[in-house]
Amino acid sequence: MSSTILNISDLQLISFDLDDTLWNGTEVIMAAEKAMLDWMQTHTPVILKQYSKEALRNRKIEFVRQHPHLMHKLSQLRLQFLEALMTECGYTHSSKLARDCFNVFYNARQQVQLFDGVMESLAKLQSEYRLIAITNGNADLASIGLDRYFEHCFSAEDFDAAKPAPDMFDTALAHTGLSSHQCLHVGDHPTQDMLGAHSAGWHTCWLQDGSRVWDQSFSPTLTVQSIQQLC
Repeated sequence: MSSTILNISDLQLISFDLDDTLWNGTEVIMAAEKAMLDWMQTHTPVILKQYSKEALRNRKIEFVRQHPHLMHKLSQLRLQFLEALMTECGYTHSSKLARDCFNVFYNARQQVQLFDGVMESLAKLQSEYRLIAITNGNADLASIGLDRYFEHCFSAEDFDAAKPAPDMFDTALAHTGLSSHQCLHVGDHPTQDMLGAHSAGWHTCWLQDGSRVWDQSFSPTLTVQSIQQLC
């Protein structure tokens, strides 16, 4: 299947994925996990005596398997996992401890290092187009300092399904009052971002950073190596 042709005069809105599109999401999550483990070492050391980092990761995977409805609700999932873990390890007031621990993770999760030129590129694009974010993650644009550029952020945590499901794309159209052919979605993931947007009838811009192989039956409308190039 070939890519759709973008008539630039029709373009009204550009949506962005966040993690691994505007910053390195893997590095951010690793740093946030470390901050969380450091907190646990001080406040709930029994957990780290009982579980290694790998064992904790496996325990969380098992928790997700037992609670599939939380799979894309990342904040709720982590909070409930931490509470269950602390209860299991004999801590009283596990709900408060879990909330305190989660807040350490969540605050560290917002400490991102934007890719080169992202801030300037968003400012330039905002002068010509409406901008929104569509994310499967739980980044907070206000905490990061990017909320001034986006009129709305659609997060999978508020929906019944994550990308590539069309829910967020369809809701964005209803929110903006636009048609799909007037919208372009920018993201790094061939399935979550590109297939999701393509299936919803949007134009697609694949951020090809070398970390993923294109595995879809269609071609993206645009391919760029950086947000600067998109400008």
